[in-house]
Amino acid sequence: MHWAFQDRWDKILRLQAIARGDRNAATFLVSEAFNEAGASIVDVHFFSGVRTVLTFEVAPDRVRALEEALVRAGLELDAPSAAVVASAANAHDVELEGTLSITFAEGDPDLKREVPAVPG
Repeated sequence: MHWAFQDRWDKILRLQAIARGDRNAATFLVSEAFNEAGASIVDVHFFSGVRTVLTFEVAPDRVRALEEALVRAGLELDAPSAAVVASAANAHDVELEGTLSITFAEGDPDLKREVPAVPG
């Protein structure tokens, strides 16, 4: 059986990394890495103080530059992420979509996030 969402799902780059040290400093460095590589962060989800998931877009010819910038920013990408980067660098799409899941090794699992009230 083939589901319609699989056509899109299989093309999404899924990267995973570990960040050490201060969560806020690491997040800033990751943001700078995306800017340096010419990639765009389009969405962010925070999961307490231990994980952040970024959704991004990047041109295929900038995927390696993004990987290098993320490593310089202090992220430790796992082996499957390196394989994804290697295959994506040869893609012929105009723009690639991806997610970067960052686990903060020293994160605070009890961190509370303020959720704004929705009017109406």
